[in-house]
Amino acid sequence: MERLDEMLGRGSKSPVWPSAIDDPPRKLLLAAPVLQVVNSDTIQTPFLELTKPNPSDRKFVVKNVVLLRNLRFSGEREEPQSRNVPRNALTQSFVEQFANDADQAIVSLFSGLGQPDDPLALARLLFRTPEIDRAQLGDYLSRRTSRVVLKHYLDVFGFTGVRVDKALRIFLQTINISTRPIQGVSPLDILLDSFASRWYDANGKQIAYDKDLAFRFSRAIVQLNEVLHGGLSQEPGSTRYIGRNVTARDFLDAFRRHDPRGLLSDDTLSDVYESVYREPLSQARCPSSNGPAEITVTFKRALPSRLTYKVQSEPVVIRIPQPDPNFTIELFGHNLAFEPPVLSFSKSSEASFRVTGTLFGPTTMLILRSGANALLYAGLPPSCPISVERAFMRNTFQVAFLNHSNILRRYMFSFADPLVRHEWATSLKRLTDASINITSAGPNASPFQARFARAVGDIVFRVLQETLIGPEAFTAQRPPGKLNNVLRRLNSTNHSHHDSQFSLSSRDITGSVDLVRSKSKSKVYHHYGPGKLEAENSRMVPYHSRSSSEEDGDGSDSRRAEERLWSGKDLEMFCKQNSSIAQVVELLLPTTSNQPIQSQ
Repeated sequence: MERLDEMLGRGSKSPVWPSAIDDPPRKLLLAAPVLQVVNSDTIQTPFLELTKPNPSDRKFVVKNVVLLRNLRFSGEREEPQSRNVPRNALTQSFVEQFANDADQAIVSLFSGLGQPDDPLALARLLFRTPEIDRAQLGDYLSRRTSRVVLKHYLDVFGFTGVRVDKALRIFLQTINISTRPIQGVSPLDILLDSFASRWYDANGKQIAYDKDLAFRFSRAIVQLNEVLHGGLSQEPGSTRYIGRNVTARDFLDAFRRHDPRGLLSDDTLSDVYESVYREPLSQARCPSSNGPAEITVTFKRALPSRLTYKVQSEPVVIRIPQPDPNFTIELFGHNLAFEPPVLSFSKSSEASFRVTGTLFGPTTMLILRSGANALLYAGLPPSCPISVERAFMRNTFQVAFLNHSNILRRYMFSFADPLVRHEWATSLKRLTDASINITSAGPNASPFQARFARAVGDIVFRVLQETLIGPEAFTAQRPPGKLNNVLRRLNSTNHSHHDSQFSLSSRDITGSVDLVRSKSKSKVYHHYGPGKLEAENSRMVPYHSRSSSEEDGDGSDSRRAEERLWSGKDLEMFCKQNSSIAQVVELLLPTTSNQPIQSQ
């Protein structure tokens, strides 16, 4: 104590002042109001502090105080689904074997993965592997033993909201179908029955007819194509009509024998007839075809995996080597609006579109190649998963840490401004990486000095947590591990005092069972920016405790008395002063340790 009095008595001339008083190690680096994303429908409006001083009139309840070195940061989010299977030795071997023997390739695949057969995983692999042999794929899926895989394969497309003839075209363009019957049944009929069943399951709530009529309608489309064009096309080239004597009225009258109540409208039947009349149904080219080489379609700007509700995406640009008036792309998707919905390459080798999500949740964008040269082009996925999200799901990052009760917490935070998010993400990544390599004691400190510095740092930080969060947030049990030993060894004279501070009710960081939290989401979210577009279609879930019965409000009247309100300036001051304590105490440590000091 005499040494401490001496140092402090010297004032600004003391070695304490430059390092611990004037320039404390803990400083305010960043501060910003953010949206805490609890889930895709739930947000709060907390405040993060890493930065510049806060407005003096803003008040805070502190929920977490975390050391940077204990923070785990992630700036990226996982994609909703992988659109293409990553190329590796196993998948490459599977593709090569599948072209010769599908059954053996599948056995080898799952054997190499060390897991049992999984029809869903296999269906997704077949769907997302562009290099797969289309003739073998058609042969494999048309087997009766592959019904379950075929079901999952069809479900991957996401046919909801797509007219049946368009959906059928998209499906047929992914497989090449053999004309050899299987036990007296055409492979096309087997595939068609499964297609009609899965299309109906995806659209049954949006149409006025039953599954049996959906089967008949699908068969009628294929039969019409057979009469008009002689079968499925599998090579690019000009359309050749074989039977021109079948008119739209003939098709409508023939189908009405199966639909006497007129559940399928005349307009729908006429549209389907016109579509098939103009362009035959087509299937994937046979790998052994001697026709012209395929042309790869590329994306100059990639397809989005996420959309913000009612906000147009950035332009998606598709490029082919040169203009082609006989090639177009049609875009479909449930609760998706495309501008434009049809891409033409008649005058330019590039075409672009924007897409807008009109309903929250996962959906699928389907892509149909059309025109006489449609089969000449490759590289377009038949469908792509897209997630339509709220505006607060943009500009996010995630952090994880063990809180003061040693409970793992994960948080996602959202920023309105992408530049602010970038500033936070860059700073957090840099500072967390740097803090791991920083030691409390100097590089030349002895083992005893290093242990002493760690112990002081742990105690001082625990005091800061208890001061800012409140003593009621700490459990009755003693601090575990290293901190418990530190308290017992270095503070034996005040043991009962510290125990009392850790003997209050247990609470976790997301709010205790006694904490009355407002049922309100964010009070400001629906008033600014893209959040305004969600007000009329909001199903956001309020985030509050299980015992909360309070109506919308800020909850300030019901806040527990022990929850302290802090101003921004007070928070900054306490953090700085607290970090100075450790440096002052370390300066009191003798340069050489002796046994009496160690025993204390």
